[in-house]
Amino acid sequence: MSAILQCFIIDDEPGAREVIRKFVARVPFLEVVGEFGNAVDALFQMQRLKPDLIFLDVEMPEMNGFEFIRSLKGNMRPKILMFSAYSDYALEGFEHEVTDYLLKPVSFERFIRAINRVTELPSLKTENTEIRQQDLTASMPLKLPSPTKREQNGSDFLLIKEDKKLVRVIPEEILLIEAMKDYIKIFLPGKTIITLNTMTKMETMLPVNRFIRVNRSNIIRINAIEEIDGNQITTIDGKKVDIGVTYREVVLEALKKAAENK
Repeated sequence: MSAILQCFIIDDEPGAREVIRKFVARVPFLEVVGEFGNAVDALFQMQRLKPDLIFLDVEMPEMNGFEFIRSLKGNMRPKILMFSAYSDYALEGFEHEVTDYLLKPVSFERFIRAINRVTELPSLKTENTEIRQQDLTASMPLKLPSPTKREQNGSDFLLIKEDKKLVRVIPEEILLIEAMKDYIKIFLPGKTIITLNTMTKMETMLPVNRFIRVNRSNIIRINAIEEIDGNQITTIDGKKVDIGVTYREVVLEALKKAAENK
């Protein structure tokens, strides 16, 4: 079953939609499939796109958020996170069984708490889809607080979903990341974490000047490299990884820059 939650963003303010869009982009199991400046347009696309989760503003022209919710058919009702600049609508929101009610402006930390409420629910159903909790919670690498992607100062941490728990991981402690079909294995000193994720997603979460993709299946922390012998890298904990032919030039250039910056 799919581990991706397909999302709608419905808000008449472009700036508010942009904030949520950027937050969604940082969560590997969320994907925006529809973005709308009014609820009427979104309603017409419900049957075709069948979102699992809706980020919904309250006050909008033509049709407000509550009118939109009441217009949904029972078997088309996704989970809803409601947003407003006013707390006045919170009670009405929960009477409409929204999963959470968030006050604008929304911080990334508050956004993540709301998403965690969604993933803690027993199941998420649309007309043709059921997504199990264990699929959703298998992987959630997130940075808190919210920095720029691939920030280079190395001060951020990741929260990695392993089974049903969140594990705090400091990027500087990661030795090696290895792809395993739909999963990735993260090697740390003294332990290994296995999580549902892709190499591409993980690569975007790491400081760009401290990690290097050495082949299709491996990312290595640059200062965890002990030696390079031909096309083989040995890490400081003794693991051996081959450099892919198409990656060799990029790897050597990254190592050269790292040495120059010491």
